[in-house]
Amino acid sequence: MKKTWYLILKCFFCLILVFCRPGAAQEFKLEISGPEVIKIPIAVPEFQGPLPLAHELANVARNDFTLQLVFDVLGENFIAPEAKAFQALGVQYLFQGKVVQAGRYVRTEFYLYDIIRSRTLLARAYRGPIKAARYMVHRFVDLAVKKITDVRGVAYSRVAYVQRTAHGDQLLVSDFDGYHRVVVAKREGFILYPRFSPDGRYLAFVSYRNGRPEIDILDLTTGKRRTLCAFEGLNAYPVWHPSGKKLVVTLSIDGNPDLYLIDLNGRILRRLTHGEGVNTGGSFSPDGQNLAFVSDRSGRPQIYILNLLTGAVRRLTFYGSYNTSPSWSPTGDRIVYAGMVSGHFALFTISPEGGEPVQITRDGDFESPVFSPNGRLILCQARTAKGRGLYLLLANGAAQVFYQVGDLRYPAWIRLP
Repeated sequence: MKKTWYLILKCFFCLILVFCRPGAAQEFKLEISGPEVIKIPIAVPEFQGPLPLAHELANVARNDFTLQLVFDVLGENFIAPEAKAFQALGVQYLFQGKVVQAGRYVRTEFYLYDIIRSRTLLARAYRGPIKAARYMVHRFVDLAVKKITDVRGVAYSRVAYVQRTAHGDQLLVSDFDGYHRVVVAKREGFILYPRFSPDGRYLAFVSYRNGRPEIDILDLTTGKRRTLCAFEGLNAYPVWHPSGKKLVVTLSIDGNPDLYLIDLNGRILRRLTHGEGVNTGGSFSPDGQNLAFVSDRSGRPQIYILNLLTGAVRRLTFYGSYNTSPSWSPTGDRIVYAGMVSGHFALFTISPEGGEPVQITRDGDFESPVFSPNGRLILCQARTAKGRGLYLLLANGAAQVFYQVGDLRYPAWIRLP
């Protein structure tokens, strides 16, 4: 009976803390696909200050802007006095930095200029240990992105994902730019569906470390890990409520895989679905009142919306015969999901009210999408002609980055506090 439910988990909706040495980001390659993207030119010349630190931090800023997928970043190997030369190229925005190092500490100053209007748009100074210098850059880049686009950037954020290896799965957490990678669980058979708590402190995920599925919670600040759910049968797909005080999980304790609302001690507060097909979690609306989930109650997996206040359920997707892995945008206006098209998974977005879905990927298999903290980007696992790994794309699919290479799965994404 146990093996049956393990197969359902695998087939239907397909620390002991071990720290590794923090690693550098892997190379990423920008690939443009879909409609033409009109990018915003921005100049980021070399920072003033001691080498190699000043050069490293300037590269951090250039990389941060590039990964927003809406900027054309110039300025490498240019020095600040040459910056006005960019005006002749039609560049309106200039990002400059100054670094002062004193022993193990550093002071940074950053400025965002409007070259055309000859005015300073933004200025900040930060001070702290050298190891925090990258985060100073991330913080200011996000402020600069908001100043330019009216939407805060995503440089100051964190991702988690599963790496599948010959020796078992391992769970990793890293800064959004790929630096400071840490292995937080490894060699545990399968690890599935990691999800950050709304405050970013905890990771909930499914582990097979004891040979059967259980839902664990890891405290990323202390390294402490505990089992949240280990009921007989299926324990799967943790979904944090926006309050951070409860989760929805998929359990089969009453025979059928259904959705249950639980507290942070694993105590069942409420059963949400009642045996109409296989039901598995997905994503909450930003206000926590509605849950997008997957059910095969109509014969094949489709996306449904559950209202937690009334208990009403309505079907959201009607296009395609296999739709799964919904992720609700933090802005509340779109849901992204993976749908089968001609034997391959593509990503679609749809209004939570329903209507015609918009296909945003082609030419490959794209699965397990999650929205960025600002709702402008999507991170997913994919296999394309360019390779297998994690891909980053604009929410409309217009620009795409081969983000990290490897057998990487189930990405999660959270803004740092």
